Amino acid sequence: MGFWSALFGKATEATVSSTAQTRKIDARWGEVEVQGESFRRDAVRRLFDELRLPEGGVTQQTAHLVPEPSNQYDKDAVKVVIGRWHIGYVPKEISAEVANAVRAGQGTAPVRVWADPKDGTWRARATLFPSVVEPDRDFALERRAAASQPDEPDIIPPQRLVVAEPMDLRALDATRMRIKGIGNYVGWNERRAVGGTTYVLVREPENLHDPCAVLVLSNGRKVGYVSAARAKILAPLFDTLGSAGYLVSGTGPSDDSVQLWVDVPKAEVLRAFVKSRTS
Repeated sequence: MGFWSALFGKATEATVSSTAQTRKIDARWGEVEVQGESFRRDAVRRLFDELRLPEGGVTQQTAHLVPEPSNQYDKDAVKVVIGRWHIGYVPKEISAEVANAVRAGQGTAPVRVWADPKDGTWRARATLFPSVVEPDRDFALERRAAASQPDEPDIIPPQRLVVAEPMDLRALDATRMRIKGIGNYVGWNERRAVGGTTYVLVREPENLHDPCAVLVLSNGRKVGYVSAARAKILAPLFDTLGSAGYLVSGTGPSDDSVQLWVDVPKAEVLRAFVKSRTS
């Protein structure tokens, strides 16, 4: 058994004490990415089954932060438990601070969980203290909607924008998100040709509807936008970096979806990157 497997253990039902003192933990560390979800896929699957999201989705929940002093690899380990299920751990970098904040009891904190069982393997990401509360999503409903061709043009004249030497952010840890508004810029039958594995994000401060808007380009063609909630986080960071555009990864349509997806750098990772470039 490897180090991480031993640390995170098997995915089992968790017990949250009803008698231990419970403290609501403040978001003093900013967004915190939970660790070890990949070792607890069965727990994630069971959690989403209980939430009636058997094909995955995005959900906002309350997590219990439960110290695990018996953990042989980290005496300050803090489990992240949602409902009955232990889905991961607080990162080791702040586990001692969280354990101290919880003290002798346990803590609660808001958490956003994304999970998708595509290709038969449950993949999940959980974020404690999310800076933006996004609407819940049911991937089963989205896939059924995608299977029905909407009333959209087959081909839409492209809107193009040339960005010279975009800053490459593909090495940063990211969250895969659906590109918004593609039906306004890419025709139904064009999406497989237009969608790719790389995209460029461009700030659009002159946007009349949203001064924080972040445009998404594919091979120089406008394909849509990052969600307004995420753009609100990205805008000041991109403005600080000052590049004309930002190269990121993504994906095009799959066999069961005609959506385009872009990998948006995680907030805390991007903040650290900006600090390293500007300090």
